[in-house]
Amino acid sequence: MAFETFDTGGFERFCSGLVAAGFSPVPDTDLKVWTGPIRESLNPLTDRGRMQVVFNDGWPLRYAHVHVEGLKAPHVYEGIICLWADDDPAQVEGRNLDALWARLDAWAEAAQTGFGVADQALDSYLLFDGKSGYRLELPIGDLLRGASNGTIIDLTAHRRQILFQVGAQRDTPTFNGVLYTRREITDPPRDLDQFRDALARRQREHFERGLAARQDADIKTPSGGLDFAVLTWPRFNGQPDAIALGFSGHGAEVVAEAHAAFPSDLAARKRRAGPDADLLAGKRLLVAGLGSIGGSVALLLAESGVAHIKGYDPDTLMTANLVRHVADKYSVGYNKGIGVSAEIDDHAPWCDFDIVTKDLPFAPAELADNVRGFDLVIDCTGTAPMTAALSIVCAQEDVPLITGALFHQGGLLRVRRQAANDTPISNRDKSADYLDLPPDDPQPVGAFLELGCIALVNGAPPWAAQRAAADIVAAAIDQLLERRLLPDEQVEVLRPLAVAPFDVIGPATA
Repeated sequence: MAFETFDTGGFERFCSGLVAAGFSPVPDTDLKVWTGPIRESLNPLTDRGRMQVVFNDGWPLRYAHVHVEGLKAPHVYEGIICLWADDDPAQVEGRNLDALWARLDAWAEAAQTGFGVADQALDSYLLFDGKSGYRLELPIGDLLRGASNGTIIDLTAHRRQILFQVGAQRDTPTFNGVLYTRREITDPPRDLDQFRDALARRQREHFERGLAARQDADIKTPSGGLDFAVLTWPRFNGQPDAIALGFSGHGAEVVAEAHAAFPSDLAARKRRAGPDADLLAGKRLLVAGLGSIGGSVALLLAESGVAHIKGYDPDTLMTANLVRHVADKYSVGYNKGIGVSAEIDDHAPWCDFDIVTKDLPFAPAELADNVRGFDLVIDCTGTAPMTAALSIVCAQEDVPLITGALFHQGGLLRVRRQAANDTPISNRDKSADYLDLPPDDPQPVGAFLELGCIALVNGAPPWAAQRAAADIVAAAIDQLLERRLLPDEQVEVLRPLAVAPFDVIGPATA
């Protein structure tokens, strides 16, 4: 099959440049692989005299890789030099051969003098001679807290498919491992002997005892001795680098292969919560209604860094709810809050989620007692009486309120904020600054009755519920962090209706 490119003319010019540089195509590769003289800038890094240029499908949207047999250096994987990240749009610059050579020369210089902070990578396992194809996940930040140079920490792990999880509790065989810490390592170890040499004397003795206790076993089977070992040292901006080895065989026949290592500690997880996570940690929220919208709202806010959420909902999760609800099948038969809590525990364990398996009360004094002291109340009940009650009581208690709901079977989304200097929600129907939503049809399209229901079931699609949750959360964070960049009322047309201004998808304005 002929090699296909998005720029045939550019490919031909590139190949002409390769020929001029002394390269020739490798037979039977359909011009995808070319071999030629080593680039002069690479001479200090290798004793090889030849290198290859390999075109990837999708060239020039994906740059041509440079491959040098046996090359060992940062940002090199099995001889392939990483010049651009896979998702870097700038790699299209490599359509010009001179630009590719310039990028390669700059890489070669950095490989000798040291990469800048922006180009650092914690990928030492790529330099190891053998790769296992497995991954090892460990709470490295937690393990290193209080550790010092020469520390030895015994570990256990359980395997799930290609992932070894340190500290996980599973009904699978237990793998024994160890974590060694060092203050400084100049060059990451590239084979088992260099791994040994990088250890302190006491660590080396511990390591040898663990290997000696092994019975003959492959890398995915517990051996009775040392099954894996992790070596860590500080490298990038205070972050620890690590190389994790898995072992097979026993005695003098032990073979080491590098696992790709990944952090699983709380700090590593919270870094993915976004830049506002620390600012949201001290906030206390109340979420009324934990159905398809409210459940997602609670989960998204917890994932974003909120550490204290109280959720109200009296309803039981049923199998049919799973189409739109964040909870999984194991929560069916339990209160919806239980299902939301389980998801929060898995996704955002820093969040304390308090479940109340009943509705908020309508009695004004009792409702005031429930909302008092929160930084924000979020109404996801979708019921007009509760929204009205909350708007009155929250205004009296000076507690900010966000309310969001879908209308017309997911055709319209409205998110309202009632906080300092906002028009009270109860007064907005008297103001021309706010839209009156068209009434739902008596027999709305998409609604349905089914066994056990006493009212029409809302037929809004799951994507509309998720869109509603995302917009509510955006409004909530905007208020919690006192940015106030969003308007106090947003109406979004998700599916056009017959009446203006709701007949065009997008924001609807008064």
